[in-house]
Amino acid sequence: MLKGNAIELTNIAVGYGDTPILRGVDFKVKVGEFVSILGENGAGKTTLFKSILQILPLMSGKIKIFDREVSNGRDNTWLRSQIGYVPQRHNQGNFPISVFDATLLGRWGSSFSYFKRPSAEDKEITMEILNTVDLSHMLQHDCRRLSGGQTQRLNIARALVRKPKILLLDEPTTHLDAEAQNKLDITIASIRKQYDLSILMISHNQSHALKLSNRVVHLSKGKIHPGLGVAL
Repeated sequence: MLKGNAIELTNIAVGYGDTPILRGVDFKVKVGEFVSILGENGAGKTTLFKSILQILPLMSGKIKIFDREVSNGRDNTWLRSQIGYVPQRHNQGNFPISVFDATLLGRWGSSFSYFKRPSAEDKEITMEILNTVDLSHMLQHDCRRLSGGQTQRLNIARALVRKPKILLLDEPTTHLDAEAQNKLDITIASIRKQYDLSILMISHNQSHALKLSNRVVHLSKGKIHPGLGVAL
């Protein structure tokens, strides 16, 4: 297993236009660690994710992923292979697509594309991941007819098919009932162990974050403040 830090932010500033949202942020996630971020709406939690993914360029500072600097913009292909991202909401669209095909599309650009069809390996990995998130019995189900909990597990499956080592979760349990949330929690714990993942999760629920995470930090006024740690 890798050692050291999976994510390391050093004095970063990032925002929109000339307006910084995050300023002077120093933050680390160790390899294998599960860290949750709490903060008020508008505190910059999703902006932080966008900076890690280099969707938003930095105004200043550095970002390292597994000790490799990615804030210079030259390693975006490698960066996307290392990080799986599950947004807070994912629109399944207006057209029918099966659970299997929607998950398989997560490998688009890494193994197949317009002129290259999915390989047997692509399909095997897709089946493996769907089994892990307990959706293998729904391969041909229309994604538009999934429940909220099933949709979130599909979103996680789509992020995992590239076999990343880091998973970013943006409030994954929002709008889920207690039963669906519990099943999703079990799924997250299972994939973390099975794939040796480092996980960074945005949450609005401190007790839930403490239940899942090694450490909880708070984001306010554009900066990260140490929070609570728990031994798992």
